[in-house]
Amino acid sequence: MAVKRGDEARRAGRCAEAAVAYRAALEERRGPALTVAERAEVAGELGLCELALGAHRDAAEHLHVSLEHRSALSIEQQRRFEAAQEQAEREVGTLFLAVSPRDAEVLLDGKPLGAPRPTHVVFVEPGPHTVRARLAGYADVVAGFEATRGQPSRVTLALRTRTPVPAPSPDPGSAVPAHVPAPAVAPGPAHALRRIALGTAAAGVVLGAGFWVAAGVLDGVVDERAASLRARGGPGACNGTEFPTECKHQEFLIARRDGVGAAAVAVLVASGALGALSVSSYWWAPDTSLRATIDVTPAMAEAPGPSPGVILQTVW
Repeated sequence: MAVKRGDEARRAGRCAEAAVAYRAALEERRGPALTVAERAEVAGELGLCELALGAHRDAAEHLHVSLEHRSALSIEQQRRFEAAQEQAEREVGTLFLAVSPRDAEVLLDGKPLGAPRPTHVVFVEPGPHTVRARLAGYADVVAGFEATRGQPSRVTLALRTRTPVPAPSPDPGSAVPAHVPAPAVAPGPAHALRRIALGTAAAGVVLGAGFWVAAGVLDGVVDERAASLRARGGPGACNGTEFPTECKHQEFLIARRDGVGAAAVAVLVASGALGALSVSSYWWAPDTSLRATIDVTPAMAEAPGPSPGVILQTVW
């Protein structure tokens, strides 16, 4: 069995051989599946081997996966894996990534991060990186960040629905009556300002609604992670040092949720005030400019003669 080979190689000090065996055990699809406790132990031992080989990013990743199930590990294993994770994280950058909608696919430097989820904790090599989120019916969102050794980076990707494609304009050669807006009188300044204000208010409502949805998603994630922490460490799970990474990520999510919620309220209030001001301006600043429409309908002249005529109908 791969796990047994890995244990034997690790005890003999052959870290490279042990790492190969442990990876094979985690990826094995034949035979009986590993239990949660076995996978947590194998991932932790693999992380220790990778740390000894200088593969800090892989080590941080596998140790993090192992410690997500710390309740399945012994106290001695928890201490070993936590000390190794802290050492590995000092050599790489840590990305805390929030995604909305939660089922969007996320790619880091062009490679998928795995199954969709609302939050990701990813370890990356120092330097520039790019993350992309995509989902059918939504416009892709791309963000770049600079990873710093031993420092966290925080990115939020909020996808927005695609704008419908406008219908094609009629063929100018088709035989339809021409409806020509008369350019004789330009709209007054009150009309132009009112249109700009109403458009801005409508855009603000859409933006505020998007912020509100994002805040709701983040609130659900915060509650879910808080329940998980309480289940593993009790009501004061974040008062000690038992869950440093999880509690740090929870603080980031809470701050992000509160910031997005405050932005949603501010944008919606401002948009409502601007919309009300614009609508009320129809009473205290009416637009008195005249507008005309000219309908052009081809027809045969009734007057004597072989030449066709044109009737121009103007409606004011």
